[in-house]
Amino acid sequence: MRKRILEQPIDIVSMKEAAYIVKAALYNSRQMKVITLNPEMIVSACQNFEFQSAINNADLIVPDGTGVIWAFKLLNPGVLESANRVPGIELCENVLETANELGKKIAIFGSTQNVLEKLSFSFKEKYPDINIVKMIDGYHGQEEDNNIASEIASENPDFVLVALGSPRQEIWINKYYRLFPHSIMIGVGGSLDIWSGKTKRAPQWMRNIHLEWLFRVITQPQRSTRILKTLPKFIYMVFKARFAKDKPLNSNLEQSTKV
Repeated sequence: MRKRILEQPIDIVSMKEAAYIVKAALYNSRQMKVITLNPEMIVSACQNFEFQSAINNADLIVPDGTGVIWAFKLLNPGVLESANRVPGIELCENVLETANELGKKIAIFGSTQNVLEKLSFSFKEKYPDINIVKMIDGYHGQEEDNNIASEIASENPDFVLVALGSPRQEIWINKYYRLFPHSIMIGVGGSLDIWSGKTKRAPQWMRNIHLEWLFRVITQPQRSTRILKTLPKFIYMVFKARFAKDKPLNSNLEQSTKV
């Protein structure tokens, strides 16, 4: 069910439903562009035309951030009570398990060479039947993007994980997806760092009470400035939209009272 939040399209699906949709594409060698939307990305898209185009052109857009679900429920009271967060890292892990069972080919673009080396060992242990056909770090100038996209596409991968950070990873996918007619493509951000063991994910109890973002702020201070700068903007945008929805109703009520 596709809805909109702050002018951004988003699909209201459960984790089970999202995984089913992506796995169906995997089984049938069908292209799919997946975006895992969070508040920071929503704010960025409002100021970045290329990023906005990438979001509009995605086949599946899941609510990754807790703030996205909060905004949905505030802007649509009583309508979307069943809306739940779909963490991108968990969606990927779910699909990777199926890719392993099917012996599918995956390609990874992004992060550092050190992380990719550790990730290679981690994946071989956890997903022994996945065929990793290409791993390229993200420390190349953007002038190399064309060559890298062509190099990855030549392997005809079933699953392409792009870890260039948002919005660059989503823009890259949207720019080169035509080279990948049978691939699932998804921006995975810092997931490679977690899978490789470089960083840790928030403990389950923090995830359960929707404080995973706070764990990132504490453990990744380099990200805290960006997160703390974006969060107030997002909250302002949500309340502004909520006020705009209420205003016409109040105006009509005042007019009817005067009559």
